Amino acid sequence: MFALFLLALYYSQIKRGVQVVLEKLIDLISPVECSQCGRPKKSVCDDCWQKLTVTRTPACFWCNSLTQNGKTCPRCSRKTHLTGATVPFRLDGIIKTGIYQLKYSGDRKSAQLFGTKIGQYLPDIKIDCICYVPSTGKSTRKRGYNQAKLLAKQVSLDTGLPLESLLFRLEHTDQIGLNRSQRLNSVSGNFISRASCAGKNVLICDDVVTTGATLNECAYTLKIAGARSVWGLAVAKK
Repeated sequence: MFALFLLALYYSQIKRGVQVVLEKLIDLISPVECSQCGRPKKSVCDDCWQKLTVTRTPACFWCNSLTQNGKTCPRCSRKTHLTGATVPFRLDGIIKTGIYQLKYSGDRKSAQLFGTKIGQYLPDIKIDCICYVPSTGKSTRKRGYNQAKLLAKQVSLDTGLPLESLLFRLEHTDQIGLNRSQRLNSVSGNFISRASCAGKNVLICDDVVTTGATLNECAYTLKIAGARSVWGLAVAKK
């Protein structure tokens, strides 16, 4: 068992090393500059990030009442499945622009930036693995990637927490313009588990939280598969 642990750790270190080498090669070929001030090395430099982003006060993802670390409030915990959700930023300014570029303009660099930023806000709880809100094969082929998976990969690389593909999505549902009740109905039964999550504390990543219906349904599916607890992690909330 210990040998397997060492092998997994060694494999994780190799993946991190490959990621660093690839990023350095890309930077040599096409140097990254801050989109706001033109400074080199980062798509948004630390100074511009501090000036142009608005952080959110931790709150229950379902009703927005203030809670410690974003934990689901006692009232909502009786009708929802997430233990809590960390959503550090408001969907505004450069966050909104970056999310749009990530989802619709093929800007994978935004996933690296956002993944690193949200990884700094992980809740102070035991986490066994990271997963992500899955997309359908058609959506992934059209975009070229699943943005939630890219975010989860970056969080995994930065934190060393294992990344697992735990969910499968049956069909795409267009939720634009729907209220919470309609969104809940549209995603009900739309996810199935790929593997047992018995006894695991799972962190699930997504890009944006609107009503929380999708994360809630994913958490329900993971708990059916045996997860002890499920905590959400997303970049921004509308």
